[in-house]
Parts: sequence; structure tokens; C-alpha cells
Amino acid sequence: MRRNLIAGLLIASGLALAGSAVWTMHGQGSSASAPLVQRLPSTDGGGALQPRTHRNPSRQLSTAPGPNDVIATLTIPRLAIAGAPIFERGLDSKGGMLIAHGYAVTHYAFSAGFGSGNAVLYGHDDIEGSIFARLKDLQPGDEIDVAIGGQVQRYRVSTRVIVAPTAVQILDPTPDVRLTLFTCWPNWVDTQRVVITAIQL
Repeated sequence: MRRNLIAGLLIASGLALAGSAVWTMHGQGSSASAPLVQRLPSTDGGGALQPRTHRNPSRQLSTAPGPNDVIATLTIPRLAIAGAPIFERGLDSKGGMLIAHGYAVTHYAFSAGFGSGNAVLYGHDDIEGSIFARLKDLQPGDEIDVAIGGQVQRYRVSTRVIVAPTAVQILDPTPDVRLTLFTCWPNWVDTQRVVITAIQL
């Protein structure tokens, strides 16, 4: 049994390394007009998707929260996430989406603010506390709460889908008020994205 466990771990590690190498090769060979896609980063930054354009260019860096400012907290009862800090991040110098370190959630700076459109949130699935390791377990009807100051916005999960990492349309603005949460999937392989949509109540 121990031999089978070790073999399984070696196979999983090999798949993860192969997936990482594929993303690196695609990133180097892609043209500027095509959306580049990378796996969610480790502790050195990186990004999950490279959007075609900034969706909210009117937001100025001078008015944006600092890198250590918690802009809100996230609670998802089904996943036993309670009051997790949400930080805001934009893009790195290569256009990749930055991600907050540690057991934290990232709000994409070029998506809508909470309560005003499509607010995009993402987090790690298999490193740095793996806050979204079980994101795929959410079901339609599950509650998601965002607390900003003393006010709580309530959302209900409406859809759960698995998409290719090229599905940058999940970042697009929407006429309704929603959260879009995503992370890499499957854990330790990261070849796809699990995407949750939740509509404000």
C-alpha cells in the first residue's frame, strides 16, 4: 500500500510539472493579440488569466487600496471559510493577474466593485493555505457573504462550471450584480478552471 501511495504521488507530481511546462511554452510562443494563459501562481506572483483589455481603466492607482489593505472579507459556510481577507490586485508588468499571498482571496482590480456589476474573486487551490481548494463543492443555492465595513452583501450561487483556462470572458462586465469566483482545477494539475457565479440577493 505504501508503494502504491508513493507511486501515486510521483505520478501526480509529474502531471503537475508537465502542466506547468505546457503553460510556459504557450506563454512564450503566443502573440500579443491572443490572450495568454498561465496557471495560478506560487509565492512569486504570476497570474491566472491574461485578459484582452483592462475592464475598468477609469480606476486610478492613486485611489486604489494599498497591497496590505483588506478591502472586504469573504464567508462561505459550505466551505468553512469565515471572514477570509480580500485584497485587491491588478496586473504585473507582463499583463498577468497578480494574486494575494497566503490564505487570502484576491479581488481583480479591473473588475466591478462589490455591489456594482461582475466582481471577480480568485484564490489558490493547492498552495499557500489553498483557500479555494474546495470551490468545486459549491452548489446552486449556497450562500456567499461579502462584508465591507459593517455591511454584509449576500449572494446565492447560481452556476458552477468547469472551463478551459482561455475562458477570459468570465472577467467581462455584466448588467446584473454578481460575484465570479474561480481557481485552478483539478488540484495539483491545474489544467482547467472551476468557475462559480453567485447573484446578489
